[in-house]
Amino acid sequence: MKSKPAFRSIPATSWLMVGLLLLSCRSRFERPIDVESYVFKQPITLTMTVNDANLLRVASTLAIAEIQRLGEALDPLNNTGKLYHLNTTHKSTDPELYGLLQQAELISEFTHGGLNLFVGYLEQAYGFDRMAPRPPSPSTIREILLSMKRARIDFIPERTQVNIYNDAYSITLSGIQEGYVVDQALAHLALAGVHTARVTLGKQMACAASPDGLGWEYTIRDPGDGSTVRELYLENCGAATASILDKAYTYRDNSYFIHLDPKNGQPADSMASVTVVSPSAEMSNALARGIFIMGPQSGLALLNRMSRVEGLIIPREGNVLISDSLYQWMGN
Repeated sequence: MKSKPAFRSIPATSWLMVGLLLLSCRSRFERPIDVESYVFKQPITLTMTVNDANLLRVASTLAIAEIQRLGEALDPLNNTGKLYHLNTTHKSTDPELYGLLQQAELISEFTHGGLNLFVGYLEQAYGFDRMAPRPPSPSTIREILLSMKRARIDFIPERTQVNIYNDAYSITLSGIQEGYVVDQALAHLALAGVHTARVTLGKQMACAASPDGLGWEYTIRDPGDGSTVRELYLENCGAATASILDKAYTYRDNSYFIHLDPKNGQPADSMASVTVVSPSAEMSNALARGIFIMGPQSGLALLNRMSRVEGLIIPREGNVLISDSLYQWMGN
């Protein structure tokens, strides 16, 4: 495993450096307050509407402690973490990890293997987190793909046990863990008594009620020119976007990004962006990653088949595709 993985957690002291930023809001409502921290080497923002300083402190402390716990538990290089234990012993009876892996496997089935838990070694071979990344050789890609085909996960429900068989390659949760973290942070804000809130990590968002009842704004942009494609106004759900800009780099005039097709080992070439809205950020995160690999028409068909799941697809070529009921989130 290379020395700079995408999932290294931030030292504990950094979690205590929380900045409070007052955001402007409609004058007749309490003003949302941002509390910022870091996880998976990315900023994560808790936005709350509270008028009690003690509640703000308690809720922030509770949610950030949960973020820190997950950052450490899901770091594959942390030798006390759950994911490290699974990858070194090839089995786990941890209920939380079991649930995450089971959800990922379910989304993998829905997306015909578009979301793949064993793609992490391929991502490492592309060097997305190196200072000077370059793509692997065709022979290296072929070798990794053969190993991925042999890999499997077995679930034993009565013991909440999972066993992996994967030629010593590590499992990755990069397609689901960011969404799971924001869901859990939002749940811990609610546990503290904050019910008007949202949590954002990159392009993953989990939200409860909004302060004005009009929804939390979520902007979908064209990854080509940065223009706004749609504004969504969301409440009590999760949203996530996968795009060609995610961990992208250029090498010898060719562009590479982290959404790799497990069938050929290359970046998926038919999509520019996929946004999914569903009951949780965890589900939206996993579906956006998987649908990005599926392609525009297959992805749209899946979105329209699934209950309480909507989305917007920007193909590399052709018109923007919108699922049947996404318009409910578009405002007036």
